[in-house]
Amino acid sequence: MKRPIRYSRGRIRYTGRIDRGAFIAWCESSDGRSVLDPIISTMRVVFFGKARAARRRLWRGLTAMARSGPVVAAVQREIDSYLARLDTLVYARDLPCVGIDLHRLVVVPRMFANAIIDRRIDASLKAESALATLDGCQLLRDWFVLTLIDGIAAALMDARPSPKRPLPAGRDWMIVGVNDQFEWRVPFKGPAWPGHYYLLELTSRPITRTVRKAAVDAITQMETSLPSLSRSHRNQILRQAGLSLEQLLAHA
Repeated sequence: MKRPIRYSRGRIRYTGRIDRGAFIAWCESSDGRSVLDPIISTMRVVFFGKARAARRRLWRGLTAMARSGPVVAAVQREIDSYLARLDTLVYARDLPCVGIDLHRLVVVPRMFANAIIDRRIDASLKAESALATLDGCQLLRDWFVLTLIDGIAAALMDARPSPKRPLPAGRDWMIVGVNDQFEWRVPFKGPAWPGHYYLLELTSRPITRTVRKAAVDAITQMETSLPSLSRSHRNQILRQAGLSLEQLLAHA
């Protein structure tokens, strides 16, 4: 399966590739049909069928856009900033946190990082003429951006960060674990974006074998304790963290 985002040699990279099966599945959705139907209505008789021809035309435009130089540069820039931005998100108020030998281990819900990159990639793509000229550009852009975000999540899972094999997250933190299942909220609209990242603080104290082992134990304990949080407690954490993030990001 072609994936738009891959983890390779310690870095998350945008490939410019799109899985055609995922695109076809989207074409069968209500959003996809609302884009394709107007195209089909303007077509004359086509040997292989209007729906297939319309889908093929949209696919050619989408893949050309995804591989264009400006889009590749813009998407890669936002992917790189995704991890670096965790250095700021980790300071949001009321996030679950434990101390390990003067290092903090903090839980950062993925929905915060995803919501930011969703807006930023969407804004970048709006400025690209290659996408603006495509049929149904708004709905197609929405699907493309969500596909990229899902790709980032999959790439980070592939990287399998751990206290022994961390991923850098800005200057002072590193990702030492990923949970892709924990339900922070029940979405009434839009993507759920469950799960969270475990970030370990870098300080003047070295990350020793003892610290790494303690981090592993702490993550295991938090994976057990977090599901016991009530729905109201989870909502309170998200609300307080979200309010403080507005100020943090304004000064970042």
